[in-house]
Amino acid sequence: MRQTSRQHGFTLVELIVVIGIISLLAVALTPAISRAIGASDDGETHARLERLKTAISKFEGENGFYPPDDFVDMQDAPIGVKAKTDSVNSGIESLVMFLCWRHQGGTDLTEHEDWLSNTDGDMNTAAIPLLDRKDKVEVADAWGTPFAYFHNRNYKKRQMVRRGGEGGDDVTVYAAKHPETGKVLGKRSYQLISAGADLEFGTDDDITHPAMPTN
Repeated sequence: MRQTSRQHGFTLVELIVVIGIISLLAVALTPAISRAIGASDDGETHARLERLKTAISKFEGENGFYPPDDFVDMQDAPIGVKAKTDSVNSGIESLVMFLCWRHQGGTDLTEHEDWLSNTDGDMNTAAIPLLDRKDKVEVADAWGTPFAYFHNRNYKKRQMVRRGGEGGDDVTVYAAKHPETGKVLGKRSYQLISAGADLEFGTDDDITHPAMPTN
């Protein structure tokens, strides 16, 4: 007797069951995946902030003052960093400019090219030596928004930052204050502020230096 072989395939009912199971798994796993991605972005932003802190500390140790946030040399310590200021991202652009100026013991950020952006598309008259580029770049957080950088002498001044990367909108940023006392953080030093995942400055998910006090 000759036996015939029969190829088995999925029936419509079986396909519906499989699709249903996959859908249930996707719904169940989405929150966990979102939390993992969020934690990764937080960690990446903290790493970038720590790298900037190290560079700023080095700069201050070699020059005796913190990098300006407005492209203006300190009157008592001119070091030849000049650029035309503008109204958007000026704090972080000034910081990058000063940190990457060769003759003042600059910091090479070329190993972190993926951190650099030019969300407002502006240019400088001369190339930044250690970056060899004329565009006025910023260091952005993991969500694509440039950090806000405040020198302590300008805590009372507001800044404009283009959040969310290229094509985003410009928002007003103020120096961070203690949530209970209302006193500015880092009174005698500087501030670095990331808007966090919600792209809103001044909210609970901001990542800052000095760190925002927690209860």
